[in-house]
Amino acid sequence: MTSAPFAFDPFAAGFSDDPYPHYAELRAAGPACEHPLGFWIISRYADDSAALGRENRMMRGLALLDQDPPDHTRLRRLVARAFSRAAVAGLRPRIEALVDGGLDRIEQAGQADVVAELAFPLPFTVISEVLGLPVTGQGQLRALAGTLALGLEPLASPERQAAVRAANEELTELVRELVRWKRGHLGDDLFSALIAAADDDAALSEDELVAQVMFLYVAGHETTTNLIAGGLLALLAHPGEFGRLRRDPGLAGQAVEELLRYEARTPTSCG
Repeated sequence: MTSAPFAFDPFAAGFSDDPYPHYAELRAAGPACEHPLGFWIISRYADDSAALGRENRMMRGLALLDQDPPDHTRLRRLVARAFSRAAVAGLRPRIEALVDGGLDRIEQAGQADVVAELAFPLPFTVISEVLGLPVTGQGQLRALAGTLALGLEPLASPERQAAVRAANEELTELVRELVRWKRGHLGDDLFSALIAAADDDAALSEDELVAQVMFLYVAGHETTTNLIAGGLLALLAHPGEFGRLRRDPGLAGQAVEELLRYEARTPTSCG
C-alpha cells in the first residue's frame, strides 16, 4: 500500500509547540512542493534566498517594503539616514539604558513576563523616539500590530481576514492622526523629515507618508519584540548554547544572526 504524499500542515498537532520536525519532513519531501490547496512551498534556505532576492512585481502597496525601483529607491533614500551605521551607533547609549532599566525592574520583581517588561517596550520606545513620536498608546498599538501579524499566518479564516482588515484600517487612521499632530510638533527626527519631503518638493505623497510611518512604526518594534522573546525562549530550550554565549559575550552578534534564522516564529508569550 502506497502512503499519501507529505502535505505540510501548520495546524497539525504539536506544530506550534515545536515546528522543527515538521520543517525537517518538509525539506525531506523535496526542495519545492505543491500543496494540495494549490500553492507552492519552497523549503530550503538557498532556494528561499534566491526567490526572495528577485523583484516581486505583484506588490502594489505604498510602503517601502512593497515597492520596486525606482519608487523603492526614492523612498529608501528618504529613510536611509535614520538607519545609517552612524545613526544606529548613536542610539546605542539610549538602548543600553533602556535594557538596563528593564532588567533592573525584572530583577527587583523576581519574575516577569519578558514580553511585557522588556521585549515589547524596548523596541517600541526606540522606534517612537527615532520617529519623534510620544511613547503613548502602547496597549492599543500592541493589540493592532498583533492582529496585523495574524495576516501573515497561512490559511487565515474569513473571520481572521476581516479582523486583520479592520486592524489595518484602524491603524491607518491612527497614523493619519499622528501625521496631523506631528505637523504642529516638528523636530530633528525621521517623521519630521518625511513630512518635509511631502510638503516641500512632493517627493512623498500624503498616502505614501502615512504608509511609510505605519510601516516603520509597526515593523520597527514588532520584529524586534519577536526576536527578543523567541530568541530567549530558544536559548532557554538549549542551555548548552546559552551557556556558551554567557561565557563568551563576543558571540552576541553571531547569536542574533543565528536566532533570526532559527527562531522565525511569532511568540505570543515568554513569561
